[in-house]
Amino acid sequence: MKIVYCISAMFKSGGIERVIANKVNYLVNHGYEACIITTDQAGRPDFFPIDERVERVDLGLNYDQFDELSPWKRYWKTCQLRSQHKIRLEAELKRLHADITVSVWRQEASFLPDLKDGSRKILELHSAKATAELMHPAESKLRRFIGRLRVAQQERVAARYDRFVILTHEEKPLWKGFSNLSVIPNALPFSPQKRADVSTKHLIAVGRMEYQKNFPELLQIWSRVAPDFPEWQLHLYGSGWMLDGLKHQAKELGIASQVSFEGAVSDMETAYASSSVYLMTSHYEGLPMVLLEAQSVGLPAVSYMCPSGPRDIITDGKDGFLVPLYDQETFAERLRTLMRDEELRRRMGQAAEVASHRYDLDVIMPQWLSLFNELVK
Repeated sequence: MKIVYCISAMFKSGGIERVIANKVNYLVNHGYEACIITTDQAGRPDFFPIDERVERVDLGLNYDQFDELSPWKRYWKTCQLRSQHKIRLEAELKRLHADITVSVWRQEASFLPDLKDGSRKILELHSAKATAELMHPAESKLRRFIGRLRVAQQERVAARYDRFVILTHEEKPLWKGFSNLSVIPNALPFSPQKRADVSTKHLIAVGRMEYQKNFPELLQIWSRVAPDFPEWQLHLYGSGWMLDGLKHQAKELGIASQVSFEGAVSDMETAYASSSVYLMTSHYEGLPMVLLEAQSVGLPAVSYMCPSGPRDIITDGKDGFLVPLYDQETFAERLRTLMRDEELRRRMGQAAEVASHRYDLDVIMPQWLSLFNELVK
């Protein structure tokens, strides 16, 4: 059986890229053929290791060339390029004789079911339903209107696939009436060899420095707590367009000496293992891989109950703390509780490590193999 994954590129350090790398590596190690088709790779090296047996195709479309254009001009140019995308992708799928083609909701998502190549089509949603964009009280009317349009568009697209896969049971009620719906969470990207040293005075947060991750609010929370714990440091891992602004914010809040911007690194296991508490303040998620990774090395977490994922991963008061969305005061208090009590961190961290085994690769990937076999039988 040959399974093809479609994504924009694999040189980025994001969670979806890591998930796809782990899936294709697992597939070729278990006797399946796997291929990754990209649109914007442009010869750039992969961020995560990919087995040489995985076939690679880049369509050379480079949608990212439009990133600096105005929204309307970018939309127009993207629509023009999409017709070429459709032709090139269909030709490659026919050449490959794919059995299964998977979209992770990139540019091909809207037209993939139309391609007449003979493969069964699967759509994966790696974020919360677009309704999440409507939930922040500070959102503008325009953004909320666009969010409503995106909800309707998401539903039209998802209904056309042979199978539509979401990551959490929390999201399932939002997709009522979809007979093609399945829930399969992402698997842990590694089998950790290290355990968190929860005696350190390091806090950690990981993610792209972009709107979704809500790092400005994390810095605001840390500014409430940091003065009482001068020996503690907050380490932020990731890169993105908000990085310079976050550095400036840390200075303005007077906490620059207690915040360390570490950039994007490939060896995250070591970073987690040298920390004591994981922090997450995202506006919304799908199933946050960083939270799973932190759990797997025995890190307790404090997380907003954003849609979706944290409720599936964390058992409040047992392996971490769940905090109502945007409740900075409660978040700060839960963080103080963990920072003051090393034994509590150790106990919660041990519970987190045990809970993480629900997401082991050997638990999750058989669910995918079962779905593939069901679709092609």
